[in-house]
Amino acid sequence: MRGFFAKNMKMSKINTTISRFAKTGFFHIFGGSVVNRIITFLSSVIIVRILSKEEYGIFTHAWNIYSIIILLNGLGVASAVLQMCSEKTGDEDYARRVCSYATRFGLTFDLLIAIALLITGTFVPLKIQGAGELLRLLCVLPVLRLLFDLISSYLRSQKRNQDFAKLNMIDSVVVLGISIVGAILFREKGMILGYYVAYLVTVILGFKWLKVRLLHKDAPLSRPERKALRNIAFVSMCNTGLSQLLYLLDIFVLGIVDPEETILASYRVATIIPSALPFIPTALVTYIYPYFAQHQNDGAWCLKRYKQTVLGLGALNLLVCGTLIGFAPWIIRLIFGAAYMDVVPIFRLLTANFFISGTFRILSGNLLVTQRKLKFNLVVAIFSGLVNVVADFLFIRWWGPMGAALATVTVVLLTSILNTVYLIYTFKRKAKTA
Repeated sequence: MRGFFAKNMKMSKINTTISRFAKTGFFHIFGGSVVNRIITFLSSVIIVRILSKEEYGIFTHAWNIYSIIILLNGLGVASAVLQMCSEKTGDEDYARRVCSYATRFGLTFDLLIAIALLITGTFVPLKIQGAGELLRLLCVLPVLRLLFDLISSYLRSQKRNQDFAKLNMIDSVVVLGISIVGAILFREKGMILGYYVAYLVTVILGFKWLKVRLLHKDAPLSRPERKALRNIAFVSMCNTGLSQLLYLLDIFVLGIVDPEETILASYRVATIIPSALPFIPTALVTYIYPYFAQHQNDGAWCLKRYKQTVLGLGALNLLVCGTLIGFAPWIIRLIFGAAYMDVVPIFRLLTANFFISGTFRILSGNLLVTQRKLKFNLVVAIFSGLVNVVADFLFIRWWGPMGAALATVTVVLLTSILNTVYLIYTFKRKAKTA
């Protein structure tokens, strides 16, 4: 009888937890992220099948350079909006003032990004012919991307998780549809058209449908608040940029050391699935970030929730990575075709790399921002970036494309150890002083 009641109490606790997650929008975020990644993945696979290996290599080179420059988008103001507005969830006046300043500051900086893309596409002699023209076509896209990111950050900070999930899903669906049609009609240039249409549609929906306003005439932020926003923005940009830079730098250095379209296409294919997998930890971070920001001074609460998150996330990542590594040859042949079977070893290594990154680095790196550990994140980002550059040039010369993957693993392992150890230390120190 006692066991019966204990079992009922346990089930009741589980049901309560599930109900709480449902009410706070966790399943909308995670479910939406799963659907978005599936759509994005399908788009990548279909594009690989539509374009020739040479055409896909040209697009990969241009998009890779664009993606490196776009890491500076808005100088990181979208991340600053998320952090600062999450700390004062419910204070709509403060959120308006933060969004207004961030939008003006970010758009001003994006003019420089547009000019940089135009100059690079026009005057820099790229080794892959045709990539320069694509870069020129991409020059205005950062502005639409910034507006989309700012709308998303505002929705997340206000815990409007359902609206956030809907907006991202619409963006993914439009990218899929327009990119495929564009690739069939206009080849690699049509893919760029798909991104323009998707961001334009979602920005308009954010303004008109979800009633998000980024520019206001409220009283401006104080000088200390503006300084805090810029500091958070810059450090967040460095931290987020590091995680995205790994694969981008691999392809960029490959394009310099061995400028062959087919090699770039093969390495890009090897990264498609591993680079899509971070949606798992990212979706989780999207949900928990505002809560950790709210409890940033409660070290005991943060440490307990962090341990629970790592255990659950690690188990899920292990299952996913083990399956992908075991069935790698069949997965590559079925999805991308026999022409890309040479990427199986690289694919396996990058999948194992995701387990480390997806369980430790992404989670701890983002949660360090909630604790305002900006200087530490900046130092780690700069140090790791230098290691990444050196490792890429040396390893690619020694081992070719496999060397690029080994460089990524080296940097991920290093940053995972540094971020995780320091985050736990921060939580424990705050718990003792509480």
